Amino acid sequence: MGAGMTFPRMTGLSALLVSVAMLPLVAQAQTYPPSAYQGGVPSQTQIDGSAPLQGAPQQTPQVSPQVRADTERAMHYPLPPDFMTRAAATIAELQARNIQPPNSHGTSLSETIRQISQVPGLAPVLQSHGFTPESFVMGMTTFGMTLAASNGQLPTGMPSPNPSNVALFKAQPEQVTALMQAMGNPPH
Repeated sequence: MGAGMTFPRMTGLSALLVSVAMLPLVAQAQTYPPSAYQGGVPSQTQIDGSAPLQGAPQQTPQVSPQVRADTERAMHYPLPPDFMTRAAATIAELQARNIQPPNSHGTSLSETIRQISQVPGLAPVLQSHGFTPESFVMGMTTFGMTLAASNGQLPTGMPSPNPSNVALFKAQPEQVTALMQAMGNPPH
């Protein structure tokens, strides 16, 4: 079926936006298979989920203060009621124009926002859909993390998502699905 060709054009965007703050967290969550994050580091040593404190230099790093701050910021960020509809339209237009955001794996939210605002042609597309680089990156990150939290995929000890965002997800399941499909991650 050519599975490798299913969503090549979206990898940059979905990896950038949803995973920007999640990948470091997901790398720590040993509770489910790391399908999106292979990283090349064998995780067999951590099969039981407990990280020994000494004698293992290859341990998964602890959540950095920056990642924790970004996570809290994204978890508390209130999504506007029409966010998912506008975001799906924005992503469709970015795809149509073949605009690829920079790969921001491992960068902070503020650094990602800065990078996004420097991509030629990206800011006007965001603006035409009512976004700034900041509101788009924050919204997409919040969307991804709220989704992960709803699916029980965030490590313990992480902040809970904004209740209004959870309510929005429950009120607009079709829009959640549409945005996931726009990003090349159809729900399973």
